[in-house]
Amino acid sequence: MGITSSGRREVRRRGKGMLLGLGWSALMMASAAAWAQQDGATQAAIVKVMRGEVQAQREGKTRPLAVGERLYEGDRVLTAAASSVGFTLRDDTLISLGPNSQFLLEQFVFNEKTDEGNIAVRMVKGTLRYVSGLIGKHAPERQQFSTPTATIGIRGTDFIVEVAGE
Repeated sequence: MGITSSGRREVRRRGKGMLLGLGWSALMMASAAAWAQQDGATQAAIVKVMRGEVQAQREGKTRPLAVGERLYEGDRVLTAAASSVGFTLRDDTLISLGPNSQFLLEQFVFNEKTDEGNIAVRMVKGTLRYVSGLIGKHAPERQQFSTPTATIGIRGTDFIVEVAGE
């Protein structure tokens, strides 16, 4: 029982289709990885929960977020009406944003061996809940929280902020 010439053509067509599919998948993953790797930046956070429309802005580019995606220092997170997002920083700090929020992760540095680092965040508008992680537990003075009208040195471990829009 041999393979006919039409059988060979069918195998070739399927093989080309598979190669095209694999090539497309590789291209999509490479572009996502390129977007995720910000000049070799280290991951600051990971999205854990999300509802509605949530976007991230980096270097002037905006894209929708999904559960499991990473956030990096310098990322701006925006939530739409009836939307929310929760993410965990590498030091186990928990941040939740409510509807119509704009948040900027200005600085995040964390040494996992020593539990030392710095956090600086800016809440432009909306609501936020912040629960300190290891940096806040070991060196609360190394956390900074800013709003359009105030800069707050974080000494507590759990707080909620609401910033009125313009």
